Amino acid sequence: MAPLTLSPNDYRRLAKVIHTLAPTAARPVLVRLGLLRGTASDEASEGSAYEAFVAALEALGPTFVKLGQIMATRSDLLPPELTERLGRLHDDVAPVPFDHLREQLTIDLGAPPEELFAEFSTTPIAAASIAQVYAARLMTGEDVVLKVRRPGIEAVMRADLRLLLAAARVIERRAPPLRRHQPVRVATELSEALLEEIDFRIEARNQTEVRSRATIFHVPLVYERFTTERTMVSARVRGRSPNPAFRNEEPALARALAPDAARGLLGMILLDGVFHADPHPGNILVTPDGRLALLDFGSVGRLSAKRREQVLVVLGSLVDADVAAVSDVLMEWAGRSGPPPPGLEQGVERFFLRYAADSGRPIRLAEAISEFISIARENALTLPPDLLLLMRALGIAEGLARTLDPDLDVVAAIAPVVVRAFASRFAPKALATRAFRTFKELDQILAIGPEAIRRGIGRISRDGIVVQVSSPDLADLPRAVRRASDTVSLGIVVAALIVAAAVVIVAKDDQAAAIGRIAIVILSGVGLAAFLARLFRRN
Repeated sequence: MAPLTLSPNDYRRLAKVIHTLAPTAARPVLVRLGLLRGTASDEASEGSAYEAFVAALEALGPTFVKLGQIMATRSDLLPPELTERLGRLHDDVAPVPFDHLREQLTIDLGAPPEELFAEFSTTPIAAASIAQVYAARLMTGEDVVLKVRRPGIEAVMRADLRLLLAAARVIERRAPPLRRHQPVRVATELSEALLEEIDFRIEARNQTEVRSRATIFHVPLVYERFTTERTMVSARVRGRSPNPAFRNEEPALARALAPDAARGLLGMILLDGVFHADPHPGNILVTPDGRLALLDFGSVGRLSAKRREQVLVVLGSLVDADVAAVSDVLMEWAGRSGPPPPGLEQGVERFFLRYAADSGRPIRLAEAISEFISIARENALTLPPDLLLLMRALGIAEGLARTLDPDLDVVAAIAPVVVRAFASRFAPKALATRAFRTFKELDQILAIGPEAIRRGIGRISRDGIVVQVSSPDLADLPRAVRRASDTVSLGIVVAALIVAAAVVIVAKDDQAAAIGRIAIVILSGVGLAAFLARLFRRN
């Protein structure tokens, strides 16, 4: 592991972070790691400690806000009471004056914005911790929005991420029970994800890709010529937020859009493998022509074809309650081999009793997802980030759909998408892809098989087969065998003496023979006494 060097500024920032987090739910961890003196207990209630923790993350700035938003997806590791509060994190901040942005924007665009746009407003229409958004109009007449990264934000985030990585190394060194969660790997992946999120070229590619696949949602066009690492221009979407006020004012349209909200996202997940990972009402508008428009593609989830097949296995198991299949998938997701934990199959069985197709009870998707994640958490199974992102997105989408129509049966609404996804697995192209993958794996086995067999046979011929058995119960085996053989030998000798004594006693002979008979009887008695004594001592 490469050494990590912290600057004096990093240590000052670390002191501020610890001081800010000390009165919150993070206190027990800080005490355990030796970063804070005192005891882990606190007089404050658990709920107030969680609230203070969320407020502290907001106070610490964009890196910690994003960290909290990602922590909100880790229901497999964190208490649901905490993840629910983390899900409400927001990063609204006072906007930076445009004069502080002008030089950076001119460099990125290649000219002052007034020269490139027919109209440009220097008053932001939205401001967050990472970027600000301005309204503009192209020379060709299209209304657009210009997203600009706040100056200096990258340096701030990189400094905070260095501290995060240093903290992860301390956790791996001082908290052995947490090592199975691989904190250094998680911190590294988190750093990469956050730095990608502030690179608007990646967001533009995500938005363009989803736009090319979207059928239900409207996704605004990205204007590539204005897109840089710190700047992004896309078509402006006007509309209303799909909130309770909209539902009350236009109930018919809200009811019509509710199934689209659930079906649209699930279709992205199961059919496309690329989906908006944060579809809350703030990132969605209802357009004047009655469509749902998706905004802000900084957080996008991706699922491989194999992962989508695994999700379908779980969904299909809700029909036939296949406990073993779902347990196997959970073990594979967690990267675990061997027999499942003792409580896993029982937990899955209880899950089916509550949520299977024949359970006879209405199913709430968010509730089912929460219980499914709890099964993993109770059995110490860490789920991969892409699946947790998927589950969180599904829960948010269900909440959006129920906001539009509280009476909506979400499971019935998404059923056509699930059926279509199952059917797509048997399309000629999908079958050909799976067949190719199977033949490829078989070809690899055939390529390495003969050499592996040859080497194995050579090793057996050279070294033989050695079977090693390790058990504490076998440590006294040699001594026990010796004692048993001694006992058996003594028993045989005693038996021979007794038989000899019997023969001699019944024989009629002279005085010398009588003395021999007496000696044999005495020896037989002594031998029998020794044999019985050994048996009693052994018992």
